Amino acid sequence: MNNKIAKGIALILFGILLCVAGADINKTLLSSFYDFPFSLVGIISGIAGLVMIFAKNKDAKDK
Repeated sequence: MNNKIAKGIALILFGILLCVAGADINKTLLSSFYDFPFSLVGIISGIAGLVMIFAKNKDAKDK
């Protein structure tokens, strides 16, 4: 598997993790801090992962 594709999949999984655990992260880690939008960060990192997976590789030649 291409390294860029693996990094994209890892970003998507990290984004899903942030979206699912956003409320609990705010309760446990940032209890004295204001609510940080972990779900928004998760969505943005998931979109970046999708771009990394489906973007054409400029170095690879078309076969």
